Order: sequence, then C-alpha cells, then structure tokens
Amino acid sequence: MQKRKLNILFISSWYPSRVFKYYGDFVKRHAKAAGLYSNVICLHVIRDKKMNKGFEVAENEEGDLKEVIIYFNHLCFIKLAYIFYYIKGFYYIRKKYSKPDLVHANVLYPIGFIAFIYLILFKTNFVVTEHWTGFQKGEYKEFSVVKRLLFNFIGTKATYILPVTDDLKHSMLTSGIKGNFKIIPNVVETDLFRKNKVFDNNKKQILHISHLRDKHKNISGILRVISKLSQIRQDFILKIIHSEENNALVELASSLGILGKYVNFCGNKSYHEVADFMSKSVFLVLFSNFENLPCVIVEAFSSGLPVISTDVGGIKEHIDNSKGILIKRGDELALLDAMNYMLDNYNSYNKENLRQYALSNFSYQVVGKGFYQVYSEIINV
Repeated sequence: MQKRKLNILFISSWYPSRVFKYYGDFVKRHAKAAGLYSNVICLHVIRDKKMNKGFEVAENEEGDLKEVIIYFNHLCFIKLAYIFYYIKGFYYIRKKYSKPDLVHANVLYPIGFIAFIYLILFKTNFVVTEHWTGFQKGEYKEFSVVKRLLFNFIGTKATYILPVTDDLKHSMLTSGIKGNFKIIPNVVETDLFRKNKVFDNNKKQILHISHLRDKHKNISGILRVISKLSQIRQDFILKIIHSEENNALVELASSLGILGKYVNFCGNKSYHEVADFMSKSVFLVLFSNFENLPCVIVEAFSSGLPVISTDVGGIKEHIDNSKGILIKRGDELALLDAMNYMLDNYNSYNKENLRQYALSNFSYQVVGKGFYQVYSEIINV
C-alpha cells in the first residue's frame, strides 16, 4: 500500500521543448506514469539559438505533471552553461516546491553527470532510466577512455539503473557499465491506442512510423520490398508517418514506381492522428538495423495490430508467433515473404490478446507502479 507521495525530480538528456518538440517524448510519458503515484517535476535545460536574451525559465503543467524548462543562449562555455543552469534549476525547484526525495535521470550520457553533481552537492540519490541504442551499436565504446571511465563510475553511483529492455541491460554490462539493474519498459497511452475498427479491405493499409534515418530504420529496404510485393499483388498501400524529411527516400520510391500508388509519405502526425492511422491499418512493419523496443510496436499491440519486425535489440522479448513475425536484420526476401503472408493472415491474430498484452505490461498504471516500487525501496517509505 502506498504510504505517501514522493517528490521526484526528472532530468533528461532528451526532453520535448520548443526547440525540439518531440525529442524524448517517451521520457515525458515515463514522467507522467511516475506522476500517478509520486509528485513529479521535470527539469530540462536546452540552448535556444533564437533567443535574444541570456536565459529564460518556462513553466508548464499537464495534469499532475509540472515542467520547468530553462532556455539559454550563450556563445561561450556551452557545457559549463548547462551545468550552471541545472544547478540553478535545482535551487529554483527546491525553493518553490520542495527538495526532491530522489532524482530520476534519463539517459546516462550526458545527464548522468548532472545527477552525480546533485548527489555531491545536495546529497540526493538518483536512478537512471536508459534508452540509448548506442550501447547496442557499440557507439559507447567509441567514447574516449576518460569519458567511459567517468560514466562507468557514475553508473556505480546510481542506486538503480533502469534499462527499458533486458537486451539493453546486457549491452550496458558488455560496455562496462556496472550497477544495480532493474528492467522497467517504455509506457504507451493505451487509452488512446485502441483496437482497430475500420479499414478498406480492397486496399489494405500497412503502417510504418519512424524518423526516416535510413541507417537506423532501413526504410530503403522496405521500399525495395514494397516494389517486389507490388509485382505479386496490388491490394495494399504502405503509409509512412515520419517526424523528419528524407528526400532521398522519396526519390527512391519514385524511381521504383511505387510512390503514390503503393507508398505514401504522410509527414509528421500528432499522437491522436497516429492512433487514427493505427485504427485503419492491418499491421505495422519495421525493418530496423538496431533498436531497443520502439514505442510504436506497443502502440500497435494496444491497437490490436500484429507487427513484422527485425529481430534486433529487445524486440524479441515481446514479439512471438502470437503477436507477429520476426525476421533477420537486412533480410529483404524474408520481409517480402512476411508481408505477403501477413496481408492474407492478419485477421488470424487475436486483437484482444494483443491489446491485453499492452495493458498488462506497458500501461501508465503498470509502469508507474514499477517506478514507485523502486523509489519507495530507496527512500524506505
């Protein structure tokens, strides 16, 4: 039984702001989940090059979640400015609200350094949620020896490290990060993403959602497969929702003769619009070269959609034969076979079971309780 609400300060390497509207939106959802059972304030410091003045403090409230975002624009000593404003922000929050019981940092590099400074200056323990695929890609090992030693040390000072998948945990251990690990996954708005209801059986809608960075998501591979699939059947269309632009991919789709007829680039969409696309689709497809566990996969489950994905990162921890199809990274022939099969058999997947899996593992309530259990263990309430 919950004894009292704890005061938790969220800080993050990535967080939505007026500079980057959707950057780290999954962190914000974690904060909202934690906010169901604790008093959560999010503090974020970001440089805004369009500002005319030195700094600005912007505050916002969304339900129970409070945000304090400090914007600054200094031309010199940028890294020192970040540290200065994070310290200034801690004093501001402590004075206006109360001293945090615990700091919840998100993404070890670079915000873990700030959490460590808070530990030294304010004697406030911290946990770190990790999302970064760089551990799985080997990018962390490309850091300098000094930087790796520093962040390996900071990892040992975190009371808990909370990767979003077990695969990420093992990648961190392999990279030299030691600590107390506990898996707490990403959270999904299960009230928004509901079982699909309406779609055109004559033109089955397939969905892909990403930022269009081809090295990561391998959209070019998907487009080549769609071209081959269109030679076998013509009863489908792939809708691509994307937060960034990539003209090279649009040109590739055009050169393959599939743009407009079998593939539509739909641009950026709000969560409500994404949920609507999900409701009109028959399955989700990803062909990534590396991942942890993309939120779009769980959003698809919540919407009753099966998923085709490459077997990378932590995805295999949640997709089995009852939820979709896993294929090898880069295997375009396997993707062709899987998409052709799924177009005929998507109705064989139990939509209610898919949704219940999302509810049982990734809802705000489940993830929020997971965070509270960690917090209360540390603070002994």
